[in-house]
Amino acid sequence: MAKRSRAVKTTIVDIAEACGVSIATVSRIINNKPDVAEETRQRVLQLMDEWGFAPQINWQQLRSGKSLFIALHFPQDFNPPSQGIITAAALGCEEADYTLNLIVKSLSDNDLLAIFRSGQTDGMILMEILLHDRRVELLKEQNLPFVMIGRCVDNTGLSYVDIDIEKGVADAMQHLHDLGHRQIGFVTMAHALEGKEYGYATWALEGYKKASQKHGLPAHWLVADLDSATGQVLTLLTENPTLTAIVTPQQSGVLAVLKAIQARGLRIPHDISVVGLLSEPMSELATPPLTTISFPAYEMGREAARILIGHLEGTQTAPQQVLLRPELNVRGSTGPVRST
Repeated sequence: MAKRSRAVKTTIVDIAEACGVSIATVSRIINNKPDVAEETRQRVLQLMDEWGFAPQINWQQLRSGKSLFIALHFPQDFNPPSQGIITAAALGCEEADYTLNLIVKSLSDNDLLAIFRSGQTDGMILMEILLHDRRVELLKEQNLPFVMIGRCVDNTGLSYVDIDIEKGVADAMQHLHDLGHRQIGFVTMAHALEGKEYGYATWALEGYKKASQKHGLPAHWLVADLDSATGQVLTLLTENPTLTAIVTPQQSGVLAVLKAIQARGLRIPHDISVVGLLSEPMSELATPPLTTISFPAYEMGREAARILIGHLEGTQTAPQQVLLRPELNVRGSTGPVRST
């Protein structure tokens, strides 16, 4: 078939006439319908390529049967979006010629399955994982490709990337114990929200309880509500005046802890030490700079994209489970226990 001038706009009618098929047949091929002879399909697709009827990626999608889209579901029930995770996942997808679509609304079972069945995505990255997550159960039952950022109670046969927050909390507790602290409080945010138990907060609290038991320390922990966290932390400090340190494994908890300490008239680290989870730039801006449990957002996003694309491309067949170890970055908010 002759090459067509780029100056001439090609239409579906032109393609149908040149290939000797009906406009309806070309339409079915464009929409990837199955009721077209394979020889006819390939002849039409070849001409579309030669005439530049549409961007090349569209025909790659048609030929492969893939959308080359990956959906990332981040339901906004609890935490604000983690820009680092999402950006890194998007970069990982784009490097493999996939496009990442972000979905933030809650999805019913039908909504979730419709995203796959309508060809909107080849696979899905799930965030904000619950201990018992219906999305995970449903996609596993339907044998649909997905990877979790986070983990459930039962992760048998599942792929996930998560931060080993238990180890991060244990390291923070060890650091404070080495400084002489024996009364260490713990604040986590919205461990259970409307009956939804979030894995991250649960594993963090478990890490605190285990570390307290290991060092023979009393446990002073608080599950704070997002809307009244500062007041609840202030109550914790008031009712436990012997506390000399607090650990909080969430960014949303750091602000509440710092406000409550200020309201109580305490000085950091002279009266009370603080370890939190905060981005590096924000940690340095705090006064004094905050000792932190690092959050490997970039690595989590990249690893999740890598694992899912490996499953989609067939290069990764076995479930992949990656626990990233956080680092403890010691700064000015922790110091030796105060003298009595």
